[in-house]
Amino acid sequence: AAAGAAGNPPATELRRAFAEQGFVVVPGFLAPAEIDDIAADLCWLVETQLDLAGGAPGERGGDAVRRLSRALIDLVAVKPEAQAWIYDEVNRQPFMFALASEPRLLALVRELLSDRVAIHTRLNIVMSTPGEEWHLAPWHQDGFYGPALHLVAYLPLQPTDARNGGLMVAPGQHRQGLRPHGRHDHGVASKFLTIAPEEVAGFPERRQLRLDAGDLLLFDRHLPHSAAPNRSRDVRFAITIRYSDLSDPFFAARGWQWRDLAEDGLR
Repeated sequence: AAAGAAGNPPATELRRAFAEQGFVVVPGFLAPAEIDDIAADLCWLVETQLDLAGGAPGERGGDAVRRLSRALIDLVAVKPEAQAWIYDEVNRQPFMFALASEPRLLALVRELLSDRVAIHTRLNIVMSTPGEEWHLAPWHQDGFYGPALHLVAYLPLQPTDARNGGLMVAPGQHRQGLRPHGRHDHGVASKFLTIAPEEVAGFPERRQLRLDAGDLLLFDRHLPHSAAPNRSRDVRFAITIRYSDLSDPFFAARGWQWRDLAEDGLR
């Protein structure tokens, strides 16, 4: 779906594409200056921990996302546990709350999901460091980890494709509903429960997404998707925000509680 800074794609086109594929892409949702501001805020967090850990400062000028990448790689080298601290702190950053409630983003979410939406409490930035596999989630559905009716907003901070582990999706397979998840070998050392490889092999299409920095990907909770190892030299950064449909009768009747329905996935 085509869109520029001036507005969102036509609603009818958006809904049709989302219903058919289980996802839509809105190009250029974040402007380069917005990406630089986010990267600068993240870089302050990372470089603060790097200084406290006694790490040598890396690149201090140039591209904001590249500087952030180099700083995080340096931090992980001297204090690996600090990456988890950055993940936790991102969840409390004002810029994440501001983005999650940005009017144009909310308008898209309401168009595709419901007029009554809530922002999931976990605001996250994926930080896929080169070569690491522990954090990767091979073929899965987010609905396994959060059964309430919801959709996901995904915004990469730099171009993503197969080289740096960008997402693959199975277009249209969201219409088949939630699939069984279990312990399966997808060729990476992942900690997550996933869809069986033989089931993935039966998908009519597995599409590698190529997204530019600041593109917005919106996808259904039941869309099977997968990340792959990052084979580039830089960390792959992507914002993920989830929105729940408060008007879903099943969800509302439970007092909008979902955690007990996702015990295996959360564990």
